[in-house]
Amino acid sequence: MIKSIRARLTLWYVAVFSLILAVSGFAVFSQLVESRYQRLDSRLELAGRVLAASLKHEIEEHEGKEPGEVSFRSVLVSIHQLTFPAQAVTIVQGDRIVGLKPDSEARTVATDAVQQSARLTLQSNPARWSGHGWRYSALRLSLPNHGAYLFVSGESELDTEREVTTLRQSFLLGVPIAVFLSALGGYWLARKSLAPVVLISQTVESITSRNLDRRVPILNPGDELGLLAQTFNRLLERLGHAFDQQRRFMADASHELRTPVSVAHTATEVTLEKPNRTEAEYREALQIIDGQLRRLKRVVEDMFLLARADSGAVPLRLSKFYLDELLADTATAARVLGEKLSVRVELDHMAESLCHADESLLRQMVMILLDNAVKYSLPGGRVTIRLKRREDLYDIFVEDTGPGIPAEAQPLIFDRFYRADTARSRSSGTSGGAGLGLSIARWIAGMHHGELRLDATSPAGTVFCATLPASFS
Repeated sequence: MIKSIRARLTLWYVAVFSLILAVSGFAVFSQLVESRYQRLDSRLELAGRVLAASLKHEIEEHEGKEPGEVSFRSVLVSIHQLTFPAQAVTIVQGDRIVGLKPDSEARTVATDAVQQSARLTLQSNPARWSGHGWRYSALRLSLPNHGAYLFVSGESELDTEREVTTLRQSFLLGVPIAVFLSALGGYWLARKSLAPVVLISQTVESITSRNLDRRVPILNPGDELGLLAQTFNRLLERLGHAFDQQRRFMADASHELRTPVSVAHTATEVTLEKPNRTEAEYREALQIIDGQLRRLKRVVEDMFLLARADSGAVPLRLSKFYLDELLADTATAARVLGEKLSVRVELDHMAESLCHADESLLRQMVMILLDNAVKYSLPGGRVTIRLKRREDLYDIFVEDTGPGIPAEAQPLIFDRFYRADTARSRSSGTSGGAGLGLSIARWIAGMHHGELRLDATSPAGTVFCATLPASFS
């Protein structure tokens, strides 16, 4: 099987062109052959009609059959021999030959042709037929009081056959030449048409993870290959973005994993440098190690959850529950953290709100939002939870009185490992200490066909809103 598209296109082009050329050539050749024989028939019929008119004229002019025929024979020899040199003509009446004109080579109409004409003209007048390499035309003329005359004209088909043979040879020679030229032209066209594909292939082949900023050249943005190149460029852009995210993820993950390990290792080394430590000193070191291990555990769990989320391996465990009760429970849990940081956690009055969703994931999402709100609120600040119903949707608002989010950081707050304020301590809270919390919260909202967005932010505080369907389906 031919693997090259260029060769296949050339073969298809040659095959289609050859088929078209063969069909059209056959039609033209047939038309030309037919026109040659029509021209021969026209000459023979014209000769017969001219001679019939001449005989009729001579008979009428001499006012008698016999003198008219005598005069016609004189005219036949003197005039029509020059007018129709290539045609042989025989004029008969019954079994009597009235006149005879040979062709330029002194050949006359065959006797059997004259006999056949008498029968054929009864069926068609004039009658045409071929025989013995000649073409014949017979015309019957009836004159009042003088009977019927039969004009039989004949001409050799040799010249016509020579013309047909020349035409046939021309087609047989011209068609292969045309096919060969079409093959060259088709190959050139295929090569020129596929040149952008080759360029695209070579460019894409040269792109690696180190030069994902390179793009496929677009020769013509309006054609199909231009659209293909644009599609490749958009794919490379997405790949570049994905690779950048992966590099950033790996760098941030390495940092987040290395920091607690380094702190725990340092605490261990410092504790072991002195041979005799008090129980309080050992307890303090173990508390440091325990805190770092807890932080390390949270980071690993969050990373594992996001990895499973990316692969679609986290199923939803749907159940019916009251969303207002879930928010009340999470608010109670957040108050424990708020008391340590002198931040009040308040819950607006909420009506009973039946919900059909994954209760565990929604609880985790709300706790992430509350955890961030408490951590980023100033001492003496307040965190407020509100729930609103809009037809078949629930809007969960979490509002804090923190310093707000800088404008340049707002598009990035849902990125993994992104932290708008790297100086703030992240040792407390249930999740999000590594900058993964909002990514997980947005993923949970998306899993429920909802969304999590930054609703408002200012120096007076920040409001996040999670919109969820009342019933997931």
